[in-house]
Amino acid sequence: MDPEITRRTGLTAAALASATTAVGLPAAFAQGDPAQHRGDPAPRKESPSQRSARSAPSWSRGQPHRHPWDRKRSGRTLRDAVPQSVGLDAAVLQELPGIVRAGLEFDPPRFSGASVLVASQAGVAFEHADGYALRWRNASEQLPEDQWIPARTDTIYDLASISKIFTATAVLQLVEQGVLALDDTVASHLPTFATGGKEQVTVQHLITHTGGLPAFIDLYSAHPDVPSRIEAALTVPPDAPPGTAYVYSDLGLIALGLVVEKLSGQGLDEYVHEHITAPLGMADTMYNPPAPLRGRIAATEYEAYYEELVHGRVHDENAYSLGGVAGHAGVFSTARDLAVFGQMFLGGGRYGNARILQRQTVQEMYTDRIAEITGVGWARRGLGPELEAWFYHAGLTSPYSGTHTGFTGTSLVIDPLTDTIVIMLANSVHPTREWSSTSVTRREVSTCVAHALGVVPSALRGGWHAGGEDATIATLSAVAELPATGAGGGDSGGGPEHRTLGPHLRLDLFAHLETAYDVLAVEASTDQGTTWVPLAGTLEARHQEPVAIADGRITGWGRRERWDGTFPLVHGTEVMSGEVEVRLTLTTDRSTRGLGAWVGRIRVSDGSQDVLDTDRPADRDQVVAEGWMREG
Repeated sequence: MDPEITRRTGLTAAALASATTAVGLPAAFAQGDPAQHRGDPAPRKESPSQRSARSAPSWSRGQPHRHPWDRKRSGRTLRDAVPQSVGLDAAVLQELPGIVRAGLEFDPPRFSGASVLVASQAGVAFEHADGYALRWRNASEQLPEDQWIPARTDTIYDLASISKIFTATAVLQLVEQGVLALDDTVASHLPTFATGGKEQVTVQHLITHTGGLPAFIDLYSAHPDVPSRIEAALTVPPDAPPGTAYVYSDLGLIALGLVVEKLSGQGLDEYVHEHITAPLGMADTMYNPPAPLRGRIAATEYEAYYEELVHGRVHDENAYSLGGVAGHAGVFSTARDLAVFGQMFLGGGRYGNARILQRQTVQEMYTDRIAEITGVGWARRGLGPELEAWFYHAGLTSPYSGTHTGFTGTSLVIDPLTDTIVIMLANSVHPTREWSSTSVTRREVSTCVAHALGVVPSALRGGWHAGGEDATIATLSAVAELPATGAGGGDSGGGPEHRTLGPHLRLDLFAHLETAYDVLAVEASTDQGTTWVPLAGTLEARHQEPVAIADGRITGWGRRERWDGTFPLVHGTEVMSGEVEVRLTLTTDRSTRGLGAWVGRIRVSDGSQDVLDTDRPADRDQVVAEGWMREG
């Protein structure tokens, strides 16, 4: 039926290197965020073009000399560790049980049970479980209490869409073997896929969700058997030309799972076991877990269509209708096993003596491919992993952070900048998906770990802080008197830069803000606050390239650096003089945030001396903080 597979060699590094640029052409803002698909519940966002921040500073320059995903220290295996020994503050980590408990006690509960694991520098520093793996009989009726099953750290959860990362790993193994290339058309391996004008859709298009496929179609109730469901998945008409839009789609991963089966001659479950989970010693990771494990498995949803509570088999209806094994869903695992999988990526594709992927492949896997398609503030994807996903990476977000969530309430976050893995496995659809999302708790967990890692520079933790809540506007302002000439007389130690720069504002600043949605505006007024002028300026830090702030608006991850910001006090060509009020306004949108902004020393210079300096107690007392908290 399908043409004979032609084995090719020499396509490993070359095939990957040829796909390092973003696919396709720029397009309108993507409609494929997981928020808009039944797969993974990210918060819905309006287009950044409708907001006050239409661009973001360029943080690309000044990144570490070696790419954070160039993992030269490979092969380390996980061990139990004291938090301090791996760079984590134990006292901060002890906030995690309260975060989980708050999710359980929310009305309605965000999940029934959860397991959380934190590992850094290959050391498992924190494990915790709370709630119940099984509690409900159906969407409105609880089981008798003696039948409730407590959640444990070794509870097995349905990973849902985290399964896509296992499929992506399998695909990239085949690329390394030379039997597949990222620029292969999918139809060259599955001819049926060409139906509907999909002849030019490539493997890379599907693995990055840019193949033009719809987000979802009903396979389980609209088609009578597995062959007809596969036929429907492969022949679905596209919604857009390949490479022109990002639409998060299960259908592309279903097709890739079938490609793996076609080229390997094995079922996807057999392939993943033989080539990924067994070599890694992930004994608790599998598709279709056997019945004896049911007591350790977290239940998910009461499904009215099947008139049963899902417990011990895959929750995703399409995956279940395909036999429980599909490229987009079906994998079950524990937090410990998933940590091994994450450590393999941090190990450059190697865990102990098991080599799963080549180091270069891992780096390519975690390099963004879709920024030119999605634009500022929207989704980022590597070859499978989600990148820079503020909606659950939260305080750990960077252009390099990955990996994925699952609709059932699961998430795996990997931060290569600190060698940290954060796992939260929960059954947020038990007993119904109509209750609340896990993402709020995911964000709080990630942000707690970021604070435990000391991501905010210690020198700024005693300054003013804002941005710790959604849907807020916080202002920090101070008034300074500048001479009418725009320059003062004499030099009181302000340094030669004062004498040449003219009047200016200087800030010690740390900013970690959801790109294009949470914005710190730097402004000044010379008419007692009637009108405000945005201040363009420059941020500088040691060993970093300067960052230009052309419109006085700061957003994005900020390279996790302490910045010295300099903002000339000018309006057009006019130098400001007289009474000048400077203001920092931090605006957060209604959902999702990073660590916020931290401001230490604030100085206003007239060009030769500081006329305001918050290191002086009297000047510090003049600062008016509304919504900003003074730490320490």
